[in-house]
Amino acid sequence: MTTFARLFDHRPGSSPVHRAPLGLKYLVVLAVTVLVVSWRAPLVALAALAVVVVLHGAAGLIGEFLAPLRRLWPLLLVVGLARWISEVWVRPAGQAAGPDVGAAVLNAGVVVVGVYAALTAARLLLLTTPGPDLLDGMERFFGLFRPLGVHPQAAALAVNVMVRSIPWVGTAVEETSEALAARGVRRTPQRLMLPVLVATVGYARATGEALAARGLPDEPEHRHQEDTAP
Repeated sequence: MTTFARLFDHRPGSSPVHRAPLGLKYLVVLAVTVLVVSWRAPLVALAALAVVVVLHGAAGLIGEFLAPLRRLWPLLLVVGLARWISEVWVRPAGQAAGPDVGAAVLNAGVVVVGVYAALTAARLLLLTTPGPDLLDGMERFFGLFRPLGVHPQAAALAVNVMVRSIPWVGTAVEETSEALAARGVRRTPQRLMLPVLVATVGYARATGEALAARGLPDEPEHRHQEDTAP
């Protein structure tokens, strides 16, 4: 199993975080995300990050807190640069003074810290919760929307497939990159794109066939036929 895939694997344990109710874990992730998005202040971002660090320690997974940096630093760099550019070059109407570069750097840092806090909080949820429990929790949530025609099991599986496909695609990129390096071929986005795209389409088709084999896409139609049968 590749390093990227291992980033999102469940880590069994008996810590308070592992034993916490799934709903409480979701609330913590939601609270951290809302805080860092709504209040882009240094103290808020650092406080959110500190909470996530404490939770990693309580789960006995403090070593996992910095693990995503190896793979996610390009994303964080892009986020920070985008924020810095928007601060420096996009001026409010009527502002005649030059850009405050120092403030722009600080604001970009706040965004990066906030994004990392939210990402690691969500990852901790995956690390401390078995896959079946996540699926059951999502089914209960989507069950609230059954009167609106939502099929809870199908919706929960769709979300679960989406979440699990992220490390799968990352693994495909990693394996393709390693294969190119082994052949002495320069790794460029163009050379990576086609093999990863083909593998991803194959994965999506296999997943769709597996879901169809379980009859999930056809269940609402079958129910309708049963209801209208004479």
